[in-house]
Amino acid sequence: MAVAANNQLDQKLARMYADKVTVNLENRSTMDPEDFWKTMQVIALNNKAMLKLI
Repeated sequence: MAVAANNQLDQKLARMYADKVTVNLENRSTMDPEDFWKTMQVIALNNKAMLKLI
């Protein structure tokens, strides 16, 4: 029964996303480099804080 339920769900999702683009295939970035580096700095600070708590 579980396999049949998963198969039905997979088929429904396939129909829903058949005409959607789910990946970015463009070769150029649309994000500002400064915003990217600011985001990376926040992630790095968060990771450092988490390492000190562990």
